[in-house]
Amino acid sequence: MTTQDSKPWWATSYPDRYYAYANTTVTLGGDPTVGWVDVAMFSSAPAWLPAASDLVAQTDAAWSARSLVNQIIKDGKVQTYALPADEAAQGTSTSTSASTQGSTATA
Repeated sequence: MTTQDSKPWWATSYPDRYYAYANTTVTLGGDPTVGWVDVAMFSSAPAWLPAASDLVAQTDAAWSARSLVNQIIKDGKVQTYALPADEAAQGTSTSTSASTQGSTATA
């Protein structure tokens, strides 16, 4: 009797398990914020999931160490958003703004 080694659905199309994607509906400083996805949590590919080539693959270590705030996709990488120096020099205000589909929300 032989057993077949069955691979998960994502193994062929998504060679990595963890990915970051550009959430273009919310931006920081004009760059899209990060959405995180573990493709193994789905029983099949969700309709909204971009192709692996449009995602930023994450190692197990990077996934475990990821930050969930102030993260953007810039130059094809996950980066921490930093307030531009000229805005930071304007004072000690803790006001930040994020754009959402053409509107601006200020906190």
